[in-house]
Amino acid sequence: MTDNYIYVITALLPLSACMLVFQVNPYNALVIRGILGAVAALVYAMFGAADVALTEALVGTMLAITLYAVAVRSSLTMRLGVIQDWDVEADGESLPDSKTKPDFGELMDDLRTILSKHYMRLELVTYTDRETLH
Repeated sequence: MTDNYIYVITALLPLSACMLVFQVNPYNALVIRGILGAVAALVYAMFGAADVALTEALVGTMLAITLYAVAVRSSLTMRLGVIQDWDVEADGESLPDSKTKPDFGELMDDLRTILSKHYMRLELVTYTDRETLH
């Protein structure tokens, strides 16, 4: 009955695992994954498996979190190709609401707002003409 702290620390393991499963923000999930690894290493150390605790702390937590952070950072980017110095009238295309030039800044702001709801970034890639774009 004197080792109640062991039960509390061990109960943190499934609690943090459930928090990780139901997390929608990928960056918060990375933090919770680090907490899960730290709690697992602590549980291993409490039960006398120091070698497993050290391996979990170094490989399971630190290395995995670093690799996941790189993967999440690079995969949450939408690349949009745009033509540099695009002129609507010279291209022969007409806009349906009789505008001569689209408001590119407003469109990019709207896209960034939509993508930020899904934790994504917008990256513009400029091309010189249509042939290089396609």
